[in-house]
Amino acid sequence: MTITPFLETVRQALGPDAARDLAAWLEQRLQTPEPPISAFVARQKVNVLMLEQVSHLLLADDPELVMRVDRKWVWRVPIDLTYPSLGRVGRVGEIEVDAQHGEVHYTEALLNQIRAKLQQLADQVLPSAS
Repeated sequence: MTITPFLETVRQALGPDAARDLAAWLEQRLQTPEPPISAFVARQKVNVLMLEQVSHLLLADDPELVMRVDRKWVWRVPIDLTYPSLGRVGRVGEIEVDAQHGEVHYTEALLNQIRAKLQQLADQVLPSAS
């Protein structure tokens, strides 16, 4: 399937910038594999890790599929501090999940960094609760 006639139609209808942006987007999407591990599963895995190892106040946000420099696809999952009365109050870190096998990549040092950022952010948001 060729997309050249389609892009020419887009160029005529919306202009050369729109056609160029669409071509770049299509090229990126066609080169990105559909990983066996979904964003939903990656997010669940990080939520379980945070619940078991750090705090019940942490919640994973929408993962981003990225290729690392070692050419492995991973889900980069942001982690936010949340409070029932305030909702999401800030980012405390991120964890990578292997998009091929589902392995969660973390170290105790990374968890300690997340804990430290959690405490710092909690102190800013609720200074009297510390």
